Amino acid sequence: MEHLIMVTGGSRSGKSEFAENLYSRDQEVCYIATGMVNLSDAEMTDRIHRHQERRSDIWTTEERYHHIAHYMDNSKIEYFLLDDATNMITNLFFDWVNLQVEDHPKDFDDYVENMTSKDIDIVSGLIMQQWNNIIEINSRRNKTLVVVTNEVGLGIVPANKLSRVLRDIYGDANKLIASCADEVWFVVSGIPKKIK
Repeated sequence: MEHLIMVTGGSRSGKSEFAENLYSRDQEVCYIATGMVNLSDAEMTDRIHRHQERRSDIWTTEERYHHIAHYMDNSKIEYFLLDDATNMITNLFFDWVNLQVEDHPKDFDDYVENMTSKDIDIVSGLIMQQWNNIIEINSRRNKTLVVVTNEVGLGIVPANKLSRVLRDIYGDANKLIASCADEVWFVVSGIPKKIK
């Protein structure tokens, strides 16, 4: 198996299930779940439970979106599946903005609307550094990592600034992951197509 595999596609395309099936059910896999459970969101909680039920009983789950490279570096596990990159990026972005809002008399939405190019470059750089770290550790430690991500380059330009900024960071991260990946798969309507 290759060391870095990227699986991309649209929402509900079947990309997560395809990515899970790249591993056999008897392999010791760590499933890094970047979507945090919010117990007040019944639909999201149900979605997460359906994902969990598909996984092998011998797989472990690590819910995190911070310091993934450090976690992988210190883990004895060889096989990882990160689902998904866009959730991770969104969570890191929101954490960074919330830290900035603590020092400003603006709320989250006002802060985002007034972010300068420099602000966007800073948060984007911090997020991209996380991805560089993950890719470097994965390669150096000779582990296997499957990354699930949403393809964001097929839609229209979003109308609001938050969505545009996140879309651009998603796209930059996807390009980085794809450029370093040994394999890239694009899943459309449940049909996987190898594009690299």
